[in-house]
Amino acid sequence: MFNYFFNGVLTLINNGQDKYILSENKFIKSYKMDFQDFIFYIIGNRGKTTVLELYDYFKVKYKDILGRISMIPTKQNFSQRRMYIDPRFFKDATNMAVKEMYLNEKDFLSKYKGFYQLNIDGSQVKLPNTLQTREEFSVDSLSLNEIKTPKARISVLSDAKNEFILDSELSDLSVGESVLAFKHIEKADEIIDLTQSIIVFDRNYASVELIMQLLLKNSHFIFRLSKNKYKKERKHMKSDDEWIDLNLNKSRTKNIKNNEIRQKAEELDSLNLRIVNIPLKTGEIETLLTNIPYELATPEELKELYGERWQIETGYDVLKNKLQIENFSGKKKITIEQDFYSQILMYNIVIEYKTDLNQKLWEKNKNKDNIYKYKVNMNILIGHLKTFIYELFLTPSKKKQKLIKKEIEKIAQKNLIKTKNKQSQPRKQNPLAQKHPYNNRKLF
Repeated sequence: MFNYFFNGVLTLINNGQDKYILSENKFIKSYKMDFQDFIFYIIGNRGKTTVLELYDYFKVKYKDILGRISMIPTKQNFSQRRMYIDPRFFKDATNMAVKEMYLNEKDFLSKYKGFYQLNIDGSQVKLPNTLQTREEFSVDSLSLNEIKTPKARISVLSDAKNEFILDSELSDLSVGESVLAFKHIEKADEIIDLTQSIIVFDRNYASVELIMQLLLKNSHFIFRLSKNKYKKERKHMKSDDEWIDLNLNKSRTKNIKNNEIRQKAEELDSLNLRIVNIPLKTGEIETLLTNIPYELATPEELKELYGERWQIETGYDVLKNKLQIENFSGKKKITIEQDFYSQILMYNIVIEYKTDLNQKLWEKNKNKDNIYKYKVNMNILIGHLKTFIYELFLTPSKKKQKLIKKEIEKIAQKNLIKTKNKQSQPRKQNPLAQKHPYNNRKLF
């Protein structure tokens, strides 16, 4: 496997760590934990108490832990020094690894007719219910008074076919999803070729500002429209698949925040875009707004492209329920940001391993006429990666790293999931389902 994210962490530590130290001289002296130790610890954190987590980390760092217990810093000392690490380290390590991977692995990464298929969507995460957390995240008055659990907004840009998260944002709940989407698009423009991309959005994203932003970058896009969005133009459609002129009146351009985009929008009378009405099995009509020509995607293909947006929901499930991204190790905003962006990085490390192992399985079984396909069990893979992540980071020997990776691979291959080639319909959610059922035990 290419190990872009793992190597990205090491590259930033070796070549750019000073950029991420928030106060001078804090990691120059020989302390019990240097900058590298803090980075490895935060990425590999398994959700235990700080004292137990530090013990686990030093048990791996120093094999004779009983003779090295005095080397473990106190919880207070650890927490104080952690405040000097900029959370941007983990975000930048992710972006750097994505940029390198999408540059070097063009032939390996899956695409739709030569186009990367990207998704943007948001969610919410529960925050620690402390006064300091509520104040630092500017929560509403009900949350501030402990009537409601405080929450933050998260948003990710992900690759539907390859599953990697290309960019992520954690913000106050007051920041709108479209604002975060705008940031994702600007960041994506720095790390991949947007002219060879199709970006898919759910309802409530189809603002003139985002549409103009994507058109100016020559990117393809698909927005699902809510019932009342661009109602006037849709009313005059004579078929279920038409190119329409989207009127750029003052009411639609006045809310554009970006000055450059607003000026360009004011120079135009309208935007020529395609609207497609797609009937669903439920009887509902799904309306998609796009700039993709018919020869690149028929209505049925547009339906499939939008349907693959489900991958982002699967990604959120992995983040929240398997990597336990809401199990924050501190109450301060900087600690919460470190935890969030480090687990986005950890998620990508997991997807690298999963991609590599599934590719090996496919190669092994490609000539066999099996009813079932086999794939890696994500629960088992995440559990063992979390178990061995400190060893992988702290082992200087490349040979020993390979042995650890082989061990993870061996365990994963013994615990595969069997799936039919033809996917069944998704099951309805059971309202009585437990958050932590017996058959879904903790991974680490």
